Amino acid sequence: MKNNISTEICKKCGACCRNYPFVELSTSDIRSLEQLTALHVTLFTHAKGKAIEEYFLQFKKNGDCFFLNEESGNYCCGVYEARPGICKNYPAHPIQEELCCTNREKILHTPFNEHSEMLPAIKR
Repeated sequence: MKNNISTEICKKCGACCRNYPFVELSTSDIRSLEQLTALHVTLFTHAKGKAIEEYFLQFKKNGDCFFLNEESGNYCCGVYEARPGICKNYPAHPIQEELCCTNREKILHTPFNEHSEMLPAIKR
């Protein structure tokens, strides 16, 4: 499996790409995903409503992101180059940072503060 994740911070646990219920997609996100995948928007999104043209990213029945790939317990983004803005900015909130830290500690068996210089500054 090709790993498209380009940062040492990500330990490929996939937690940020599973059971994340509402990933809003911008028009730009949709265009990028359509260009990279050659899929029509209706194949990887759910409409927010009938009256407006706004979309959420579709998830698999198990709660994984539509584009999340898994092999032997390692996860990677199948559309990393065109991933939505919300994914590019993750973790953007303290609770998201906490989730990443907790998962990273489980994987590395090392307290996160030893790796804190690797995490981009988060706007609070």
